[in-house]
Order: sequence, then C-alpha cells, then structure tokens
Amino acid sequence: IRHRCCHRTTRIYDTGAQPYHKTEYGEKYPGYGSVCPPESCRPSAQLRPDHGTMNSTSTFKSDYIPHEVKLPSRTQPEYRPKSGDIDLGTVYRRDYSPHKVGPVVLARPRESRHTTGARLDTIPTYRGNDTCHLHKESKPT
Repeated sequence: IRHRCCHRTTRIYDTGAQPYHKTEYGEKYPGYGSVCPPESCRPSAQLRPDHGTMNSTSTFKSDYIPHEVKLPSRTQPEYRPKSGDIDLGTVYRRDYSPHKVGPVVLARPRESRHTTGARLDTIPTYRGNDTCHLHKESKPT
C-alpha cells in the first residue's frame, strides 16, 4: 500500500488554498529554533556551459609524455672451464644394473595361414555369368 500524507490535497484541480505540508519527519524531529537545516549536496539541475566540441583526446593522452626506452645492458661473465676430471657417466648408467635378457615368450601363438601349394582351377563369377548364356541362345539358327 502506498503511503499518502493525510494533510496534502489529492484533488487534481486545487481550489487555491495553500497546502499544509506536515510530514512524519517534521513531527519526529522538530527544528532547533534559529538553526538552518543542512543544504543538499546534490548538484543543481542547470545546463552546463558549452565547453566546445568533443574530441578523442582523453586526460591520459593529453598528460602523457613519451620517453625513450632503453634496455639495460647486461655483461656476460667470462667463461671459465671447470677444473678436474669430468664424469661422463649419466644417471641412467649409474642406476642401471645390467642383467641377462632371455628370449621373449609370446602370449599368443603366431598367426599361421593354412594354405597349400595347389593351383586353384575355377571359373570366375564374371565368366560364369548367366547373361552370356542368354545371348548365345537368342541367336537364330
């Protein structure tokens, strides 16, 4: 339900009498005599003066001053070879203990083809086609 103040007029056309603005805030917090109420911090609803045309220059672009970028120079230290004997063994050679390796046992037997060396003498399907026989029979005798 919308709150309506009972002291304000709700009619569309006013009869000319001044409305009595009595609010709930004024009833709970009465004024302190000659002390003025605080002013609102909200800016006034006035049109701002024309500052000219807008361009694409932002405050960062207008304040930015380009500087030359220089990479820091690094001096490479002089090469000094290590003294003493060099161990040419790798970690693998040190950790690996050699042992004899036997033949590998297969889990499945090898695939074998059951073929014979005999020659296959048959008529292929394209030679034994029935349409060839039909053409031979259709010839008039």
